[in-house]
Amino acid sequence: MVRTSGPSARALVSRCLKTQSLSLERYPRKAILADFHDTAGAVIDRTLVTFFPEPASYTGQDVVEISCHGSVPVTTGIVRTLIDLGMRLATPGEFTLRAFLNGKLDLSQAEAVRDLINSRTEYQARQAREQLDGALSRRIEPLRGELVRIISQMETALEFVEDDVSPEGREALIEALGAVESALTDLESGFHFGRLLQEGAAVTIVGRPNAGKSSLFNALLRDERAIVTEIPGTTRDALRETINLAGIPAHLVDTAGIRESDDRLEAAGMEKSLEYIKRSDVVCFVVDGSEPFCEDDRRVWEAIEGRPVVIAVNKSDLECRAQLPDEVASAAIQVVRLSALFGTHVDQLRESLAGVLNRDRPGEQDSVVVSNLRQQDCLRRARAHLIEGREAWRRGLSEEFALYDLRKSLDAIGEVTGATDVEDILDVIFSTFCIGK
Repeated sequence: MVRTSGPSARALVSRCLKTQSLSLERYPRKAILADFHDTAGAVIDRTLVTFFPEPASYTGQDVVEISCHGSVPVTTGIVRTLIDLGMRLATPGEFTLRAFLNGKLDLSQAEAVRDLINSRTEYQARQAREQLDGALSRRIEPLRGELVRIISQMETALEFVEDDVSPEGREALIEALGAVESALTDLESGFHFGRLLQEGAAVTIVGRPNAGKSSLFNALLRDERAIVTEIPGTTRDALRETINLAGIPAHLVDTAGIRESDDRLEAAGMEKSLEYIKRSDVVCFVVDGSEPFCEDDRRVWEAIEGRPVVIAVNKSDLECRAQLPDEVASAAIQVVRLSALFGTHVDQLRESLAGVLNRDRPGEQDSVVVSNLRQQDCLRRARAHLIEGREAWRRGLSEEFALYDLRKSLDAIGEVTGATDVEDILDVIFSTFCIGK
């Protein structure tokens, strides 16, 4: 599909339709079959053309969409013809930028368009759709309205001395500011889960050599991705694949086994394993259940201690000889006994890993997720300024001191949806979109 937008879109596309009597404005929002020809009059393709008149279109301008056969010569010919007639190629995200500038979307909804396009799981797509429907905007706008009310009351007291706020009124405003701060804190706290949802979670599989890490990696992937042998130290470099863990895209990493070694290549692999551990959102510690817990296992534990850990006691198809130390078993979020070779209880491990990643997942009744760093930064600044303003007000300082910070807080809240002047960040945001949106 070739999408066009602008005041001249209908007129220029109409010049390319071979049926000269065809009038797009007579059939708005209806697909019309028509031959599309170039400036020399040669037919490029038989197309379906749909006209969306302003303002009832995606961008708020006249929009014409041309559905054609998807070959390169056809699409190139149509685009080249439109350019010859005076159109230009859109920049990344320009259609959605125009929708924002024309009031069809607010800024958080515009970002949700990008998130929906980039979604890799059904849950990601559902969250993006809710954002596109204005879920975050509906949470933000009442807070902004309440802050406007509070600021207005303070400014009235500043301008008209006879309307000075009473001690009781001062306490009521402090309480109201506290309620706004609490709501901002709740929204900002959801960023951890929102980051996992949009960027994906890092899940690292660690253990001593020959514990069955690569077999478990393959079992979780349901694919023979890693080479598996009985020779310890087969995995020298990290393997990385993405799986779906209850709606979160999880970047699963199979690392080199950790143990004492003089082999330079193996040592380099272990060094990389330690780097992945530091960046992990959850660690899967694989223990060979057919052998006693040994020094190499303890060395692995010391490297991951303090991280969120799920222990997979592997080789449950063999006699169990591994006894986890109390401090290891008690520190782990969960211990799962499984057989990577036969796939026994691998799904239970998958559920355990998903449970760790979904600890901060919002409930169905409160599904607003702050999904990107820009939104989180706006909320962080809004809350910080609000706290400063409330403290100045609580200490009995003049209204000017509190108002300075509260106005800054209001501006930061407005930046989430674009309710304040955000021209300096628009280019950065929309440059991350694909062309055609």
